[in-house]
Amino acid sequence: MAVDVCSVSCQEDGPLLVKGELEVRGPGAEELRRASKVALCCCGESGNKPFCDGSHRDAEFRASGPIDTRRALPDDAAADGGAVVITPHANGPYHFDGVIQLARAGEGEEETPARFEKPWLCRCGASKNKPFCDGAHKQIPFEAEGL
Repeated sequence: MAVDVCSVSCQEDGPLLVKGELEVRGPGAEELRRASKVALCCCGESGNKPFCDGSHRDAEFRASGPIDTRRALPDDAAADGGAVVITPHANGPYHFDGVIQLARAGEGEEETPARFEKPWLCRCGASKNKPFCDGAHKQIPFEAEGL
């Protein structure tokens, strides 16, 4: 029996809303939270990293436009869903270990989701290829706990 794929909805100018069977890990690889739904900070400003605390509004965070699907799994690729482990890396991105379905939501409509295997998603807010990490965290003063 196939398990539902974890879904990640990139909220326009806001957090990553993640739904599914997931685990968010913290520093030292200890379990931080098992959940079926979390809002992860992607502006880099949250005082409760890796979770969103609404700081994106004061920071005037911007993230819009279509998601780059060049690295998406083909529609016919066999990839079971299941538990996804999210690891925030120290001063760097989130690594999603598993298959996720990713789409951008905003203005009342959502993109057609695309599936990605083991993606690295931005959490510093500076990537030019949001929601994906492009290494921009190395060029700015982004600090956050992680592995």
